[in-house]
Amino acid sequence: MAVPMQNPGGDQAPRPEPTIEPSRSNPDRRTALRALVTLGGCAYAGVIAVPAAQFLAPSAADGQGNARWIRVGRLADLPQGEPRRLAVVGDERDAFNVTKDQQLGAIWVVREGDKVRAMSAVCPHLGCSIDIGADKKSFSCPCHTSRFSLGGAAESGPSPRAMDPLDVRVAEGFVEVDFKRFRLGIAERQVVG
Repeated sequence: MAVPMQNPGGDQAPRPEPTIEPSRSNPDRRTALRALVTLGGCAYAGVIAVPAAQFLAPSAADGQGNARWIRVGRLADLPQGEPRRLAVVGDERDAFNVTKDQQLGAIWVVREGDKVRAMSAVCPHLGCSIDIGADKKSFSCPCHTSRFSLGGAAESGPSPRAMDPLDVRVAEGFVEVDFKRFRLGIAERQVVG
């Protein structure tokens, strides 16, 4: 359809319709463009896949693989045979960040000569904090009245298992613990991080 056009002389002349020329694109250019788009897509997928793989794969420090030794105190500061509650302070890690010097939890330690025993201060029932009993000869959970011996054995209450033991070592006069967290509410001891 022709569109009328104003002529300076006042006459209206039809305007020619635009013509569309067939594409003369080079097949080699199209192939190169496809290759660039494919490479860009692969690079983008790699940028996404690497953090996702790190998030999904267990790290060596999460209790699933290697030990995570954290220094909790000096051996000389622990009295013989008397339970001591110690904070576990270390680096908190997630898929993307490392936050330094965070309180990760608490443990109970008992020194027996030059050796030390360590147990998680988290009740295996529902995760409340275990305290030393009023008699100083047992541990107790104030939430649901679970009671544990000084060795960590479950004596009464709803806890499905004994207190969770942790590996401990003494290095250069310092007590170090392989800190782990355990699944709550089940009889089997399962490390969760």
